[in-house]
Amino acid sequence: MKKFICLLLCLVTLFSVTGCDNFLAANENVLQGSVDLAEDGIVHESTVQKIKDENAVVVFCGNSGAYRYEWTVFGSDITEVKALDFGLDIDNAENGIYIDLHATESFGFAPVLSVYLDTQWNCQTATVYKSDEKTPLCSASVTGEKTSILNFAVTEVGPNMLVSPDETPTTPAPTTSGSSGHDRVVSDGKQTEQDKYKTDPVPAGKPMPVEPEDTTVDKRTKYTCTFSIECSTILNNLDMLEPDKLDAVPSDGIILPAQTVTFYEGESVYDVLKRICAEKGIHMEASFTPMYNSAYVEGIHNLYEFDCGQASGWMYRVDGWYPNYGCSRYQLKQGETVEWRYTCAYGDDIGGGYAMGSDWNG
Repeated sequence: MKKFICLLLCLVTLFSVTGCDNFLAANENVLQGSVDLAEDGIVHESTVQKIKDENAVVVFCGNSGAYRYEWTVFGSDITEVKALDFGLDIDNAENGIYIDLHATESFGFAPVLSVYLDTQWNCQTATVYKSDEKTPLCSASVTGEKTSILNFAVTEVGPNMLVSPDETPTTPAPTTSGSSGHDRVVSDGKQTEQDKYKTDPVPAGKPMPVEPEDTTVDKRTKYTCTFSIECSTILNNLDMLEPDKLDAVPSDGIILPAQTVTFYEGESVYDVLKRICAEKGIHMEASFTPMYNSAYVEGIHNLYEFDCGQASGWMYRVDGWYPNYGCSRYQLKQGETVEWRYTCAYGDDIGGGYAMGSDWNG
């Protein structure tokens, strides 16, 4: 396991748009600060030029009624230097919120918009629709602890976009037979004590851990699952990120978009992560932890535990559930959806705090 590294906190200074010309001397890929938007929401061309020249990351902050919002701009993403209209209005909708962007032309790149809600949405993702409320534009990640934060890259401007929470996947009925061909025992909910690998009781209906040494991988039999890797919660906590890790954070927080991948009968979540990262050229580092009988994923895409605060690290989720045991012990079934997500708050900001009783991801 990666040894604890003292976290260097980047102090973020709040200043007005007119103060942007007073940026601190920039090092490449250094967070420059948070900027309060002017009342008209305009970011002047000279400011955009400075962000691009200094390869800075700047968070522009604004308010619409009771809603707070932020635009995160990566200087490396800017291709055309021009004034940006980041003004917007936010209103409640019956099934979400409306966002009315003031901009009438494309930004020329895809800044990330984060909207801070005053309630907790009971969902894992949301969908952004055009004004007709039928045509989807993109997906939004839902982060936050006590209240939700919506994060999405704005690739198309327009009035009255609707952001609506997606339905939370329902838990399949308990079964003792895995559709991948292996028997996979599910919990009956009667456990009251930890097992020998420090695993807290598994909730009823969820799969029990399968020990790696008891598993045989059969490469003659192939199945598929959906796999993704993202770190969007870092975009809401850039002030805690180690400065030298800023260039490892994608501007939209997506490291590997959701895609269908192949796995072999008997493989674990870790087996697939290791292979997919190797195939896609994504850095990944892990170590085996005997106490938990599982690999522990220390870093993905050069983002490690503690890189964004002392409560940060990687967690995995399968079909909406964060298993409370290591990724080497989760044997995959046909059709499951696996998500690797970075947390900055022991899982509370990504809906997985309950899984933190024993360890991170194994």
